[in-house]
Parts: sequence; structure tokens; C-alpha cells
Amino acid sequence: MNYSVCCEKFGGRYRTDQLIREGKLFKVATGLYSDTPDWSDIEVVLAKYPNAVVTLQSAYYYYELSDSIPEVFHLATDRDASKIYDERIVQHFMPKGTIGIGVVASKFMSDEISRIFDKERLLIETARNKTKLPYDLYKEVIESFRRIKETLYPSKLTDYLESFPKRDSILRTIESEVF
Repeated sequence: MNYSVCCEKFGGRYRTDQLIREGKLFKVATGLYSDTPDWSDIEVVLAKYPNAVVTLQSAYYYYELSDSIPEVFHLATDRDASKIYDERIVQHFMPKGTIGIGVVASKFMSDEISRIFDKERLLIETARNKTKLPYDLYKEVIESFRRIKETLYPSKLTDYLESFPKRDSILRTIESEVF
């Protein structure tokens, strides 16, 4: 929570500052505070950028679709969103009206992730970004999707694709490479 939310929750600036001094409220990042000391990096990043969604390489790692641990966080934002100036983040701009499609909250390992694309949406993003992803990573992820294709919902895929430009091309890629 940010400082103003803390002040509102705890009854003012004095009380908030007192809780920080007493060690009952923790500063986890500039402008972000928590009543628990343990925050993962991804939780801090998503708290700092509340309109962003975990995607591509970061999501592959959390869903165990790739063995590669990403060095930066890959976040999707709306096309009209401001540029994120943070060296730890790679920002991916989404087509208008698609940022909210397939967003879920989930727990992975010890991380509580409040906004990540589900596997169906991630498959669409993989097909959309086929030429932008490193070839070896793309092949590894597609192979992982083939292994879990029974757990994917084709009806979700077709529903999601209705909102995307070039949906026929994306669908052909998915059908030929995964199903």
C-alpha cells in the first residue's frame, strides 16, 4: 500500500510514522509499505505498476513452461500506457481492449502474483510474438504447450482471439504448432 493509504488505514501520518519506527510497518520500495516484511520482487513490481500484467518470459517461468529464469520482469500494459522507465522491466504494449483478457491471480511457488495472463492467453501472446522471441525459447515453450494441451481450453482461446487483430494468423500458428 502507498503512504496515503497507510495514513488512512492507521489514522494519520504520525501513527504511520510511529509504526514504521517500531518495525510494525515495513518500507518495501519507494512509496510502498506493508505490514509484513516478506515481499517478493514480483509483488513489489506489480504494486508499483498496478495496471501491468505478467507476460511472456516471466509468465513462462512461473508456469514452468521454460527452465530459463528471466533476468528482467516482462510486463504487459495497454497500448496507451505511459512508458515504464525501470531497468528491471521489459514493457510489452498490448492492442487496444486486450489487456484485461485472460488475467488471473495465482500463487506460484512462494510468490503471490495478482495479475498474470492465464495459459490460454499466454499461448496467444507466444504466437503473436513468435518472431520477437529467441528461437530456442520459442521452441521450448511451444513444446511445453504441446505437453499440456489437454489442460488448455480451446473455447477460451477462440473467445480471447475475437478481440485480437490478425486473429486468423494467430489461430493458424497455434493450430499448426500446438494442437
